[in-house]
Amino acid sequence: MINMTQPSLYSRGNKLWIRFSFNGKAVRKSLNIFNSKENIKLAQLQIIPQMILKIHSGEFFKNDNRIPTVDEYSKISFENHKHERKITTRQCYTYIYNLHIKPHFGHKKLNEVKVSDINIWKNSLYAELGLSSRRVNDIKKVFGTILEDAFKDEVISSNPVSKSKSLPVHHEKEVKPFSIVEIQKLIDTAKGQDKNLIATLFMTGMRTGELIGLKWSDIDLKKKEIKINRTIGRGIEGTPKTISSYRIIPIFKSLYPFLENQFELTGEKKSYVFLNSEGNHFFDSKNIRAGLWKKVLDEANVEYRTIYHTRHTFCSINLQNGEDIIWISKIMGHKNPRITLEKYSKYIPSLNTKETVFDKLI
Repeated sequence: MINMTQPSLYSRGNKLWIRFSFNGKAVRKSLNIFNSKENIKLAQLQIIPQMILKIHSGEFFKNDNRIPTVDEYSKISFENHKHERKITTRQCYTYIYNLHIKPHFGHKKLNEVKVSDINIWKNSLYAELGLSSRRVNDIKKVFGTILEDAFKDEVISSNPVSKSKSLPVHHEKEVKPFSIVEIQKLIDTAKGQDKNLIATLFMTGMRTGELIGLKWSDIDLKKKEIKINRTIGRGIEGTPKTISSYRIIPIFKSLYPFLENQFELTGEKKSYVFLNSEGNHFFDSKNIRAGLWKKVLDEANVEYRTIYHTRHTFCSINLQNGEDIIWISKIMGHKNPRITLEKYSKYIPSLNTKETVFDKLI
């Protein structure tokens, strides 16, 4: 004889769950639907009555043992975080999942993923694919979020990713800023829009995504100011990286002629400042790196560094020339000067020869 209480609905997080007692044992189960008026009505009129029939027939507890695969549950996890992530972040995580996680774990049931599986997979990403330890840890974090959601939904009893140690992050590659001579060579070598684009990167310290997202409405040539309001990545226009990334960058005297020249090229369109050959904004900063950047460096016979080194160069040159660290930090869009100091303090002029009050004691 079946001894069962009437199932009742309750909310956990943003999902609907049911609970009831069956032969003296408490049963809790997620319905895997969001808590909304429509879904509550659906549960009361359809899901719960069907569930009661399955309980009495014995079918319910047979099906209840079916654990979803990683790929099946990943869709629930991504949907769960949809509205708290930027579009570009969602794109990035989906790309990581499809490329690095799904091929290895997509077919596995959630409860079949072991800590040893995570360790072997993690090490293969690092040793066989040659990814940096930082990149591997970022990929592992995406997988960890999926399994953590499954753990919170009580689909699995623990999260194996959280039990796998992150790879030790090695020291970042030495930053090698461009010298003034090298900057001049690059600007002299580049032609047309390429010249203006490279000069803007070096003389503002902005990120490449911010540059290709720049519109003429963001630039005030009279006030000599540039407002950073957006960024573009993988064709998607989004918000800047952080709150502090919304900022105003002064147009220095040396940069002004390049922006004036660029206005003659694209200003009439009243859209983006830098346009591709089809008259649209660049799809991604990769298009600049793979195209004009490498080409100009080769032609100028300047040692290759990533285009992000234009940002490093802006910061290091200003520090070397004694500019205020708070001012530099604000232009860079750093959260606070401490971040700027941690990365670029070595470029502050040496104080070894500076006289102090203690010299009077000698």
